[in-house]
Amino acid sequence: MTDVILFHHAQGLTEGVRQFAEELRAAGHRVTVPDLYEGHTFPTIPEGVAYARETGFDTILERGRQAVQRLPEQLVYAGFSLGVMPAQMLAQTRPGASGALLFHGCLPVSEFGDGAWPTGVPVQIHAMDRDPYFVDEGDQDAALELVAKVHEAQLLLYPGDRHLFTDSSLPSYEGRAARLLLQRVLAFLALVGRTEPEPQGGDLEMLEQYLDLQRQTILAKAAGLDRDAMAQRLPSSTLSLGGILYPPGPWGRRAGSRFGSADGTCPSPGPRWTLTPIRSWEFRTGAELDPEAVRQRYRVACERSRRVVAQASGPDQLSAKPRGDGHPFSLRWVLLHLIEETARHIGHADLL
Repeated sequence: MTDVILFHHAQGLTEGVRQFAEELRAAGHRVTVPDLYEGHTFPTIPEGVAYARETGFDTILERGRQAVQRLPEQLVYAGFSLGVMPAQMLAQTRPGASGALLFHGCLPVSEFGDGAWPTGVPVQIHAMDRDPYFVDEGDQDAALELVAKVHEAQLLLYPGDRHLFTDSSLPSYEGRAARLLLQRVLAFLALVGRTEPEPQGGDLEMLEQYLDLQRQTILAKAAGLDRDAMAQRLPSSTLSLGGILYPPGPWGRRAGSRFGSADGTCPSPGPRWTLTPIRSWEFRTGAELDPEAVRQRYRVACERSRRVVAQASGPDQLSAKPRGDGHPFSLRWVLLHLIEETARHIGHADLL
């Protein structure tokens, strides 16, 4: 179960917004839907925007702050259009955010807090690719900038020119796109709601925690999917074995260096490293490098991993440097992570 706060759009807390919240609740999530307009709803977007301007956008944001005062810090902040304002503001400034879902809008990250997206907080932006409110008013540019800078950010576009296509009570509702969006949202919530293994613990506890994590993960992959989606077969993709083997490999820069038992550095990819960096650079680079060079790079990473394990005092040894949350992790914990990663890569290789 994931805790969610869902902010309505410029036309107010409509029946369609309430119904969307019910869909999330039906999947087992706890959803809070505050009324930023104090009971007012409007038949058109311009009328709703006029009311918001009269009320004051600062007042709207303050009502959003007040709505979360008694809610846990670990929240997913979601908003439709105008509701993106409080959702994004709180995701960026209130500690502990689990994620953000921005529907039909996106603001520049510089608008809130220190102007940076919080580390490790996933975010999805959903909109139609020809929605004039999204495309022509700067939201698309803000979304593209966020996706370019934040690894956990996704921009998901749907064909069409409707703005509030998710609200089933409005003429702008588009059922097919709304159903696909809901599937993606349910998968997102299931993933962020998983229970992460503790960074320290005994053998049995960690093994059970990792098994439960994988069980939750496979259920998250299937969350919200209908019969057709569950029956869909593997399409073509950019995934390649070279791309799987090329990244830092079974030890990685940070894990190795944090234990302080090895240099933690990664072998240079060689003189062919001349590609422009993009988010999928591992797949592009791994596919283009000499196959034996890629395999050797992986072998070197494996050997570095073995050296770290051999030099450790045992599975309970803690890292010299902490995780991002400030807590150290045990060697047992990181080895289980590597088992998980390698198993997933084998699955990818089977498909290829």
